[in-house]
Amino acid sequence: MVRSALVAAVVLTALLPAHAFEGRYRTLGGSMTIRPAGAGVLKVDIEIGSRSCVGVISARGRPQGDRLVAEAKEYDDICRLDIRRRGRALTITETGSCAHFHGANCNYTGDYTPR
Repeated sequence: MVRSALVAAVVLTALLPAHAFEGRYRTLGGSMTIRPAGAGVLKVDIEIGSRSCVGVISARGRPQGDRLVAEAKEYDDICRLDIRRRGRALTITETGSCAHFHGANCNYTGDYTPR
């Protein structure tokens, strides 16, 4: 019984529709908007800021279950945003060359809650 419930949860998570990510979110010092960009692709726009930095990024990616990996490219540098659903909130981890998008004193990593 427990095993079948676990399997059902995994299957439902894998089938989460793209609109499960869509919306407006906020974090300390920043905001994020996720909206459709066509053909199953989502556009992720994030703005962050503090006294020592400002960051703006527009990335695109396809959702895969409870995960969305969006990429932005500037020149030859690629910044990847690994966005994971945690209930209604989203947790972001960045990898790659993201400094072009926010400088050295801040980043997009963190928890974003619905607005």
